[in-house]
Amino acid sequence: MWSRTFYTMVAGTLLQLFGRDLLELTKLTKDDLTDTFDIQKLVTQPHRVKMELLTFLAWILIVGLLYILALLALKFTTIRVVIVTLTFLPIALMLAFFIFRIPQLRPDEAHKVAFFTNWKVGGHRGSAHDDIPENSLEAFSAVKTEGGQVAEMDIQITQDGVPVICHDSNTVRVTGVDKDISSMNLTEFRDLRFTGTNISLPTFEEAVAHCVANNISMIWDVKNVDENLLKQFVIQIRTHNLYSKVLVSGFNPLDTYKVKMADPKILTGFTWRSWELSTTDEAATIPRFSGALNAIAQVLDVICFGLARSLIMPKFLGSDVVFYHVNDISKFLKSDAAANNIYVAGWTSNNAAEQVWLRDYLNVPFLTDNVGTVPKKKKVM
Repeated sequence: MWSRTFYTMVAGTLLQLFGRDLLELTKLTKDDLTDTFDIQKLVTQPHRVKMELLTFLAWILIVGLLYILALLALKFTTIRVVIVTLTFLPIALMLAFFIFRIPQLRPDEAHKVAFFTNWKVGGHRGSAHDDIPENSLEAFSAVKTEGGQVAEMDIQITQDGVPVICHDSNTVRVTGVDKDISSMNLTEFRDLRFTGTNISLPTFEEAVAHCVANNISMIWDVKNVDENLLKQFVIQIRTHNLYSKVLVSGFNPLDTYKVKMADPKILTGFTWRSWELSTTDEAATIPRFSGALNAIAQVLDVICFGLARSLIMPKFLGSDVVFYHVNDISKFLKSDAAANNIYVAGWTSNNAAEQVWLRDYLNVPFLTDNVGTVPKKKKVM
């Protein structure tokens, strides 16, 4: 008798709360449902998503889960333990954030201000075009002669532990030699030439010396930081006093975390783009996986989006700049980042109108593949 009355009351309450939503559900078309459950559109095209439906389903899920957990907790001790664990997990994560986070440099830190005041336009892998190969000393020189201030370079490590400059882990695309850099020694690497040229691929030490001699600031894009590379970073920066000339950035947050731990004065950035885990191209249209793996990657991407856009991840890493793809940059991000003592920079812009918008409207520095094609800033009379 009492159980029947209880369930009647629960059903009546649910109808009172969600009756109107249930009625609205009957009006949805098949396209509405498809758009609503497309994770990518939830982030990139939210206007096509029926947020009321998602909110309703979220409430149903929460109420249903709590009801099921309550019934199970009455019978199983394990469930009670799980509930307590889930209750205290957010508190544990919050404590871990404050215990292990790296403090940010002060906003008035001289070398930090100097680097970001100087940087307006940078060369993505140098300024590579015509007969100038990417990540070559010639490409780094072209950055300066074409009006840029910063040369971005990618670091790999040879089999014998020597850091060298190349974007891909395999040299086939730029040299025609199909071999992983991690499986070749320094002598083999020095023998390589960019395809169709007699230009050699530089070592990290050669690239740094060249940029120092030509007064070119640098962005070191890291792929896999080990103890030897950390030592090389610290040696190069301290030997040449490059604190105001170098920024270390990469997609793997553990890499920049290690760099900041090795020397908190080194400027670091958190590199990111939307759908990085689930797609292979900058437009986020080519899936990296298929089936269930793709779905898992998309869910992880949504979580990463939250950590990146909320600036939780860069603040935890002590990042000095969020180095985001130009498609993910807005005036709102710039404002939020500034309020959290973080600069914003963009990669990779090859559109003239976009470059003017970034430089002159948002005042956001960026990388481009060809520095020479960036529109010159108009002088105010």
